[in-house]
Parts: sequence; C-alpha cells; structure tokens
Amino acid sequence: MAFGSAFGGRLDLVHVALASPYVLPPPIDLATIPIDMTKTLEQANAGLAREEARVRAAGLACESATLFGRPDTEIVAHATATKADLIVMGTHGRSGLAHALMGSVAEHVVRHAPCPILIVPQHATR
Repeated sequence: MAFGSAFGGRLDLVHVALASPYVLPPPIDLATIPIDMTKTLEQANAGLAREEARVRAAGLACESATLFGRPDTEIVAHATATKADLIVMGTHGRSGLAHALMGSVAEHVVRHAPCPILIVPQHATR
C-alpha cells in the first residue's frame, strides 16, 4: 500500500483460480479431477474482500477480482486491460523438481508483462 499511497495510485487485487485442476501439470493432462471449488473460491473471495476493505480504509482506491485460467496468463491479461503501471506479486520460491514440473508463475509474468514487476518472496517480512 505504501507505493499506492506515495503515488496516489489504485490497487487491483487479483486471485486467479485454475479453470481445471490437474493431477499432473500441463502438458501432461492425463487426468483431471472434478473438484468442487465452491469453498475454496468463497475463502479466496472473503480474503480479497478483507484486503480490499483494509486498502480502502487506508484511503486508496481499490478493486478486486477473481479470475479463472492460468495464473500467469490471467495476471498479464488483467494488467494489460487495466493499463497497470506496476505488478506486485508474491512467489513461492520453488526450486528443483517442483520448479521443473510446475514452472514459475512469477517468471512467466516477468517475461510477458506490459509493465514493471515487483516480486516479493514468500518469506519476506512486512
């Protein structure tokens, strides 16, 4: 929020849910599991609503959205559509086999984003 306050910006809070959860990551989509995402989406939306209220209470304009699809693709598309000046996103910091199998959403966003990106590692402190 400090960046937004300093520059009089607006924050867009985005959560991306996979449209189709995979047992194995693409392109190895041998099987998909039908999962009821209702509870997960309710929790994500409740979290977004809490954060949006916190940002608005700090005096910043804020919007939130739950998007469906590949996280990297949806983040880049949302930033492009809203003409974002900066993307701030976290990273799990996966390495080794997990990184090889799952890739890095942050890495893909960095490659395709229409604006600068600030990556915050998961272990970073407030």
